[in-house]
Parts: sequence; C-alpha cells; structure tokens
Amino acid sequence: MTKFSGRHIWPAALAVLCLGSSGAALADMKALEDAARKEGQVTWYVASIDARNAEAAGRAFTAKYGPKVNVVRAPSQVMFQRLSQDLTQNARNADVFSSVDVGNFVTLKGQGALMAYKPENAARLLPAFQNLDKDGMFQSTIASVIIIAYNKDKVKASEAPQNWSNLTDAKWSGKIAIGHPAFSVFAGNWAAQMNKLYGKPFFYQLEKNKPQVGRSLFDAVNLVSSGERLITAAPIAPILENADKGKPLAVQYPAGGSILVATPSAVLKNAPHPNAAKLFMEFLLGPEFGAILVKARYEAMRADVKPLPGAKSVTEIKTIRPTIEETTKGIPKVAELWRDVFGQ
Repeated sequence: MTKFSGRHIWPAALAVLCLGSSGAALADMKALEDAARKEGQVTWYVASIDARNAEAAGRAFTAKYGPKVNVVRAPSQVMFQRLSQDLTQNARNADVFSSVDVGNFVTLKGQGALMAYKPENAARLLPAFQNLDKDGMFQSTIASVIIIAYNKDKVKASEAPQNWSNLTDAKWSGKIAIGHPAFSVFAGNWAAQMNKLYGKPFFYQLEKNKPQVGRSLFDAVNLVSSGERLITAAPIAPILENADKGKPLAVQYPAGGSILVATPSAVLKNAPHPNAAKLFMEFLLGPEFGAILVKARYEAMRADVKPLPGAKSVTEIKTIRPTIEETTKGIPKVAELWRDVFGQ
C-alpha cells in the first residue's frame, strides 16, 4: 500500500493523483485494465518485429488481459507512411506504433502526435534500455546488438576478428559481407558508429578489402552462412537463429563494444482505444513479451528475463548505444560518405 505524508492512499485516490500529474502519467493498473477491457481491442502498427512473433505477442496480450490485438505489420517506412497518411486525414486507426527507425518517433513527437504516457514497466527495464526519449514519449521495446559473425567451418575462433578495426585487415580481402547504411537501419547505425570510432580512414581501408555490399545485414548473414563470404557485422538475432538451425555461424562480441540498437514504441495521441493502448505498452515492456523476444533471439531487456544459451546479457558485455542524434543525423551523413568511398 502506498504512503503519502504519513497517510495511506487508497487505489482510487492513487489513480486520481497519478492521472492528474504533469508529463507522462501513470494510471492505477487495475483501473487501466478494466477500462481497456471495456474498449475491447487495440490496433498495433508494427514494423520492428516479424509477423509471426507480433501475432504471438497479440495472442499473449489477449490471453492475459482480454482485448483483441489487431496486428498491422509492414516494413518501417511503409508502416510510417501509412501512419502519416492516417494523421493527415485525421483517421484514428492506430493505437500503438512500433518501428526500427527512431527518426519516425522524433518526427511524430515534433508533430505532437504522441501521447504523453510513461509505462510503469519502463522503470523495470535494464538501465541500458531506459530513457531513450528524455521526455518519455516513446520507449525502447525491442533491441538487438550488432556484433561480428563468422563462418566457423572456415574460420577458427582464434583467428576471427576480435574488434571492429580488424575488419580492415588485408587477410579478410574478398571475405566480408556488409549491409548498405542507406538501406538498413542496423547497417546505418553500425556505419555511423564506425565513423565515430575510427573516422573516414576506416571506410577507405574497408573498401580495399572489397566487401560484398547488400541492402540488408540479413543478406550478409546468409552470405556468411553459405560460405560465400566469411565475416560480417550484423544483429545477433538472425545469426543465432540460423545457428539454431545448424548453420555454421559463430558470434564474436567486439572488444570495443557491441552496438546496441533499441527500437521504440509509443501510444498515438489520437488512439481510438487509449486505455487498451496504454495497457499494451505496459505489456510490451513486461516479462511475457520479453520472453517472446528472447525466444526470437532479441535482447533480454529486463533482469527477470534471461537470454537463451549462446547469447549474453547486455550486463555482461561492453555496449555502445547510439544517441538519437547519432542515429537521425549520423546515418544520413555516413551514407553519403559511404557512396563517396564505395561508389554505391
């Protein structure tokens, strides 16, 4: 029971106190659940996780709380374009928006399109995932680390690159696959951090090794898995997922730091089901969704959700978390540098 100035605060009074506070307000959870059940549904515009796991999350939410989850899944820019059209036409279709592109949320926040709601579960995230937005308008709900992966059938563990700078070693000439920073958010974050760590010389030296450049880091993982290339920098989720299927992939956490990319979610200000939307945000930061993410080989974002074998918690490794500015401004800048150096 919560105490205030020496007196007990009963739940109904607590709800009034919380709802009346400034900024991102916290409602009494029981009252929120009851209100969400009355609304009966929530629509989730999601681009940060695949359809199979999004549907699994929807079913888990419905089983726990009752409201149906309408999953609308598409790639980030397609989903953002659809949401932007909704907002332009004053169409109240989406309740919660999840994307891999943090720039989408910066834009929406600037437009006043996000609801000021800070979930209670936000405080239960590991420190690395807290306070993505200083005003609490959007939260980290899915995350992955970008690490070095190699084909273990063709590269010994002792010979694998130990740090990002090793990718410029001449011995990896013709053996690297990588994504293009203009087409992949993960590749863009990786390239922006390489530019921050090592500057332009890194890219000129990398170009001499003639890496195979695709639009996606997932394509790069497939190339290393098949043995066409031997080394890549990629999110750990597809690497471990392929390894689970028997592919000859192994992970190297770089000594200089794995790049932690947290992807956000937020409640829309014009959400047609605002209480269900708030409750769904609580769910996205809770242990049930965390377990779904870990099973899909994403990062464990809470202390009470442990990673699967083969992966390490972010508390066990050195990480580099790009700032919002490094993502929104650094990626376009490094994409131009990339075109100058690689001619593509």
